[in-house]
Amino acid sequence: MLPIMARLENEYVICELDESVPVLKHRWKKPPPGNVFRNNLIKIQQYYLEHAKEHPKLAWLADTQLLGEVDEETEQWFNEIWDDLLFNQAQVKYHAVILGEDLFAEYPMEKFKMDAENKFKNQGVQLGVFSDEEEAYDWLRSR
Repeated sequence: MLPIMARLENEYVICELDESVPVLKHRWKKPPPGNVFRNNLIKIQQYYLEHAKEHPKLAWLADTQLLGEVDEETEQWFNEIWDDLLFNQAQVKYHAVILGEDLFAEYPMEKFKMDAENKFKNQGVQLGVFSDEEEAYDWLRSR
């Protein structure tokens, strides 16, 4: 079995590369301020770019169960900047999100998923929303 390597860890998030799938996964530990959230995502995207060279079918898995609500500025950033960084620049094709039970906190993630599916369907981008990591892994392995 291939090792799972930590790529980034701080008080808000842990990011790991699981070469068995392969997937770059990150899990939010607690709600970060908007700028910290965005900066961490950009760092994770950079790790993705590094590892996608070795793993051409590298997937992306975001566990947002403890993320909390994102601010309005971050919601706008998702649409104007983030989806371009993720799906055009990093060329992520398989994106899984684990959602928590807070509907207000998870609405921006659902909206991001729907918007990205519409914007990038011609590029073969597939997005899935799941309730736990096992379900997300099963979906990613089937891609």
